[in-house]
Amino acid sequence: SCSSPTRGLFAGGYQDPAAARINAIDYITIATTGNAQDFGDLIEARDKVAGVSSKTRGVFAGGFSPGTPSATDIIQYVTIASTGDAIDFGNLIVETFGKGGGASNSERGLYPGGATPSVTNAIDYITIASTGDAKDFGDLVMARRHPGGVSDSHGGLS
Repeated sequence: SCSSPTRGLFAGGYQDPAAARINAIDYITIATTGNAQDFGDLIEARDKVAGVSSKTRGVFAGGFSPGTPSATDIIQYVTIASTGDAIDFGNLIVETFGKGGGASNSERGLYPGGATPSVTNAIDYITIASTGDAKDFGDLVMARRHPGGVSDSHGGLS
C-alpha cells in the first residue's frame, strides 16, 4: 500500500480459495468513507509487494508469484492523482519473493529485507521522483523476511 494526502492505494495480493495472485490496484479517497475503487493494474500479478510514495507518485517493488519466475526485481509506479496501470520504474538490487513493508518521505523510498530465497538484511533505496534502479542504502540490524515499515517526513522504521 501507499498513499498521498488524498488517496490510499492497495496493490497486488491473492484471492482465496484458489490463492491466485492478482494484479489489481485499488484506491480509496481518505477524506471519505466508502468502498475501494479500481485504479488500474500492476505490470504482473504478485503478492507481498512493498509500497512507498511521495505526494504524487506511488512505487511498488518486489513480490511473489507461484509461477516462474516466482521472485522478481521489478519496481513499478503510478501517478496517484490519476488512475491507470503501473509503469516500469527500474529494478531492485536483487530479486526477492517479497520485500515486506516500505518506508518513505517525499523524496526517497526504502525497501528493507526480504527473501532471496535466503533472508536478507539489505535495504534498497530509490529516489521517488526519478525512475531508475534501486541503490544500496545500508543494512538492517538483522536479516528479516517481510518486515513492516512506517515513516514520517524525516525517516523510516522497520
